[in-house]
Amino acid sequence: MIPDFKGHHFVEEFKPGEPPAWHHCERCGVKAMLRPDGSTFFNVGQRGIFHKPEDRIPLNALPVPPCNVVRPA
Repeated sequence: MIPDFKGHHFVEEFKPGEPPAWHHCERCGVKAMLRPDGSTFFNVGQRGIFHKPEDRIPLNALPVPPCNVVRPA
């Protein structure tokens, strides 16, 4: 599960026990993938942003834009 941060609330797009799949913010639609190694990929910007648990960087400090609360078209 990806915790809430910067106004985002991520929900899973797959069933437990299946391989990793995309999550999305149910408020604005930003996509992210929680990987088996515990890292998270946020699909933002040109290259996206990886977050690894061992980096010890709080999610709020990542360059992920805050939730704009409007689902993109």
